[in-house]
Amino acid sequence: MRGLAARLSKWVTRLEEACLAGGILGIASLTIANVVGRVLFDHSLAFAEELSQFLIVFVTFLGIGYAAAKGRHIRMTAVYDQLGKRWRQRLAIVISATTSALLFYLAYLGLEYSLGTMRGLGSVSPVLEVPLWTVYLSAPLGFGLGGIQYALAVVRNLESDEVYLSYEVRDDEPAPTEGI
Repeated sequence: MRGLAARLSKWVTRLEEACLAGGILGIASLTIANVVGRVLFDHSLAFAEELSQFLIVFVTFLGIGYAAAKGRHIRMTAVYDQLGKRWRQRLAIVISATTSALLFYLAYLGLEYSLGTMRGLGSVSPVLEVPLWTVYLSAPLGFGLGGIQYALAVVRNLESDEVYLSYEVRDDEPAPTEGI
């Protein structure tokens, strides 16, 4: 199980990194192109703002799983910090399992809403005329990837004698500060 979980963790994290990097680069490129168009040609790109908004939504929801993979979600630790190692690990398992289940449920609801309600309405974006249900799929995708990351944290804590915040990050390790 350890090899499969490690490969899954690495694959999901790489997917999240690629999608987040592409989304952020897309937002930056669109913004720069729009500014250049306005300054040099006195003309804005009509689609830039709308596409940037779509990318912001995409990056926001995909960030859920990536932050979970890096152990960077906010935590309330007043009780947790008072516990011994064994109880911290047990509590980490319960928290990660509960969060994973909640995220999978939200992914299900998001899929139901996107593919059912929004698709049925046939709404499209004003400029690009993109079906809005496709944009709304960012939410269940992000929730699903976050659910996977928290499930992997459960697996890691069950396999190890150490306490892990995620599959990659041990509880006693200092939080990474690069890229923040």
